[in-house]
Amino acid sequence: MPKTGLYLLQGIAPAQVAASPFDVRVIDAYDENGTLWTRDQVTQMGGGSADPHLLLGYFSIGEAETYRDYFKTIPAAAIGPENPQWEGNFEVAFWTDAWKQVATRYVDNLIKAGYDGAYFDVVDEYQTAWAKGQVANPGQAMADLVKYLADYAHAQNPNFKIWANNAEELLTNDTYFNAIDGMFKENLYYTDSGQKQPADETVYSLDLMNKMVAAGKDVIAIEYVSGSEKVADVHAQADRDGLGSYVAHLDLDGIDYEGVRPGDGAGIPATPAEPVAPAPVDPTTSPDTPASGTPPTTGATDPDDSGTGTQGGAAPQSGTDDHPHAGRHHGHETGSKGHDPLASGDDSFVFRGSGDHCGSGRGQQAAAESEAGQDPMSLYLQHSWGGHHHGHHDHA
Repeated sequence: MPKTGLYLLQGIAPAQVAASPFDVRVIDAYDENGTLWTRDQVTQMGGGSADPHLLLGYFSIGEAETYRDYFKTIPAAAIGPENPQWEGNFEVAFWTDAWKQVATRYVDNLIKAGYDGAYFDVVDEYQTAWAKGQVANPGQAMADLVKYLADYAHAQNPNFKIWANNAEELLTNDTYFNAIDGMFKENLYYTDSGQKQPADETVYSLDLMNKMVAAGKDVIAIEYVSGSEKVADVHAQADRDGLGSYVAHLDLDGIDYEGVRPGDGAGIPATPAEPVAPAPVDPTTSPDTPASGTPPTTGATDPDDSGTGTQGGAAPQSGTDDHPHAGRHHGHETGSKGHDPLASGDDSFVFRGSGDHCGSGRGQQAAAESEAGQDPMSLYLQHSWGGHHHGHHDHA
């Protein structure tokens, strides 16, 4: 039976992830403060063989980001053009030893933290003009990198899984196909503005991904829609095609329960009750004693979710330097404080600097209809999120 998926890169609260009903959970490996989730928190969210859920840690394999500490370790010659849609994200020479070392350390962090696998985003960077002009066969180079990382991970944990986002064209490469265990596909049925995807686009992608389905490898469609009619249509089409599905917020901020089907909702939080007005205070009552009928104090931080700064899937506060994720699709770039882990030999990366943007498959194209009549923030979000790589492939 196809698996359900969760794609969550902002507003991560471990207790909420743990309670969610999704089979495959992709999360950012860092909290809102730029700190790696602890091994206990990873276990809580589903990492480890004792939990049947699959917890995958996110890594952008195709672009180098200036706001990460690893950026300064990459030779200038290995940095390509800046993504025109997303300041501070640069194509990277993923075929070089310099990038292989960055990727190896990142995957190593995921293994040590107890994740069940890694989730590679921006795999389809191999299709860009710059990559094609730098290396004879960029598709094979990307496939070789993914295989190397899979082999490295399996040498430490044979059960470690490798998943990828989009890049279905690379499934024709057996090196790549054999190295991955599953994939997400964004915008298979709908554009990010909620319009029907052109039928030829959907058919093209499905024809390529049928190889995964036939081999018993999971494919989960990620759709950015809302409303019962579109949600039901997503599920119906995914069922027809033998795929899993997840209906997500465009900013991947907080868990979206709108697309959870009946019977899969064990982790759906109860609807909050209407606020209750406090009863009049009896002047004879001690000031330390709550008056009868007074509701309990809300907004307390769950001790299991320390460091997230969010509750109930809510987005972090916006407009402050403390929460540079606000208004972004899936940022984890933060003004991280403390020591330099690369200089000290620490295996973890921290995120510093611009706080301008984030990770998953930054926009190579945005559907024209998504821009019509929308405010600047809506356009900003839509140009920053994953799944806009349709323009890379050359099919008619």
